[in-house]
Amino acid sequence: MSDLPPDLPRLRTLRTWHAMWVERLDEAIATAEQQEVERARGRARRPPPPD
Repeated sequence: MSDLPPDLPRLRTLRTWHAMWVERLDEAIATAEQQEVERARGRARRPPPPD
């Protein structure tokens, strides 16, 4: 037995709502990945500590 509504309009509404959230999550993941790349690049370009 499913916890989902049986009618098509509500199922489509739920599908749209979830697709919007997946898009938001994908954007947040892409932003976090880009920030990590930039942090790694910054660490690699950091000059060595003075003697």
